[in-house]
Amino acid sequence: MPMVALAVALAAPPARGQHSPRSECVTCHARQSGTSGAGHGFAAWQASPHAVAGVTCEACHGGNPTATDAAAAHQGVLSSSQSSSPVFFTRIPNTCGRCHAAEAAYFRTSLHYARLESDGRGPNCVTCHGSMATSVLTPERLLTTCSACHIEGGVAAPEKAREASRVLALVRAENILYDIVSTDAVARRGSRGGARAAILLGDAERHLSAAAEVWHSFRLDSAAARLAEARQTIVEAWQALGHSAPRESGIGSVPRHPGKNR
Repeated sequence: MPMVALAVALAAPPARGQHSPRSECVTCHARQSGTSGAGHGFAAWQASPHAVAGVTCEACHGGNPTATDAAAAHQGVLSSSQSSSPVFFTRIPNTCGRCHAAEAAYFRTSLHYARLESDGRGPNCVTCHGSMATSVLTPERLLTTCSACHIEGGVAAPEKAREASRVLALVRAENILYDIVSTDAVARRGSRGGARAAILLGDAERHLSAAAEVWHSFRLDSAAARLAEARQTIVEAWQALGHSAPRESGIGSVPRHPGKNR
């Protein structure tokens, strides 16, 4: 599986079959243009992992997906500005967590979640993923986003934003290495060392997925440690295929900062 860590897991759709295979919400909103009051429309949903997984409007917004009458279909749907709405800013983690349970569980251990719960000013899922989870932030955009709070004179330490950007760059580097090695392993299937490489790549995939999950706690040292385990296993797979170990690029380690992680 290419790009198995953060670049996929952060936006990974829930399993199929959790929601109605047919939704009148989709039938109706497909005929409409522009954005809704929630800030996104049908086109954004259609391009999202949620659409691929068959997760339709009612999963997040409520309503009756079997109703063909507009009033009946929207019964119980609340504006995102209402505190009782499942898409109200502070309720977003619980709504997303219905499907993305592991990521939500890690996020609830973070200082970001504590801030969100205490005064509503912390980030939530859409801060990084957007409403439809159609993309993952680049390291550069992550630094800009985090620097809204992590800035000199701000409410949080600026070095944590820089560290987060570096860890995300590390994620991308390890995923690229994984893709290169797994592509070679497929091409050399049946060759000497191929079976061993396949086992090692399976282990590496699990390390990468674990790094993606623990990222949501914003304990960056923990995420970096899992990425280091992934890299070691990927290198072993590369060597099992008969290659020499790749030369280090200098991107491998992330400096640790004392005190609390944010």
